[in-house]
Amino acid sequence: MRCMKKGFIAALVLLTATAAFAGTAKTFRATYTATINGIPEGTKEVVVWVPLPASKGPQTVRDVTIDSPYKWTRHHDPIYGNEYAVATIAHPPQDLNVPVKFIAVRQEAEFGHPYDTKSTARDRERELAANKLVTLSPRVRKLADELTAGKSGAVEQARAIYDYLVVTMKYDKTIPGWGKGDTERACDIKAGNCTDFHSLFISLARAKGIPARFVIGFPLTAKDGLVKGYHCWAEFWDGKAWIPVDASEASKSSDPKVRAFLFGNLDADRVQFTMGRDLVLKPKTSEPLNYFIYPHAEVAGEPVGAPSIELKFEEIHKTALLR
Repeated sequence: MRCMKKGFIAALVLLTATAAFAGTAKTFRATYTATINGIPEGTKEVVVWVPLPASKGPQTVRDVTIDSPYKWTRHHDPIYGNEYAVATIAHPPQDLNVPVKFIAVRQEAEFGHPYDTKSTARDRERELAANKLVTLSPRVRKLADELTAGKSGAVEQARAIYDYLVVTMKYDKTIPGWGKGDTERACDIKAGNCTDFHSLFISLARAKGIPARFVIGFPLTAKDGLVKGYHCWAEFWDGKAWIPVDASEASKSSDPKVRAFLFGNLDADRVQFTMGRDLVLKPKTSEPLNYFIYPHAEVAGEPVGAPSIELKFEEIHKTALLR
């Protein structure tokens, strides 16, 4: 009876947090520009991989156009549904820019109305296994056990992990090593950016047998419409659907409603590009990609150049969602 009461209260908190934010759909026009500087002078041929936004979950994408003189081949990752383009460029410039234009509609993701309810046994098995930097070390398992002691069910345990990250981890990009999504570093330093927050979340969830996965894209909050860095979040499987969490964004706010909302719900002010870690693409890169938001370039099977990204966007319109 006590467990049922706790579960009811947890669900009520989530639904109350959802109700505090009116559901909206945001339509925007955007240009993602992938840049690779420092391609060696005299390079005869370079292969370039560029991520593309895709329709998935609460997001619909259309009119994707690569504004580039080179021949690009579109590819689809059957595991996560990631979209990307590949080009083999002869005698490339030392600095390569690849603008990608698109239109997207992004809806709020609500705990009470999950968008992604599909999951095979293979999906769940994959999202329970360790990645290169998303580890399942003894100390990760020990911490996961401590945080979830007395908690039952995926939602209650995931919430305990989320709450720990929000109050314990510091959003900090001044300490070298941030941004790799390294669980062990996050355990040591308890600081980093969104990749570090959510790598630790995923590791701790997996340690408790909760499948969890990594999602990356861009925030759409810049007043001038220019975004110079990515943003990522995580999703966990509660037995019926993939539930989103954004612990790093929640850590920036002292508002309890915001912190409650970002467990199980996501605002519409973001766009998703790709999902997953240790990604194996076709044609293959020399090593699996840690995550895929930057362009990647190789010459004769060796990575080259310094990648950077930016996103320019303008909102077309915003409408209320009727559920």
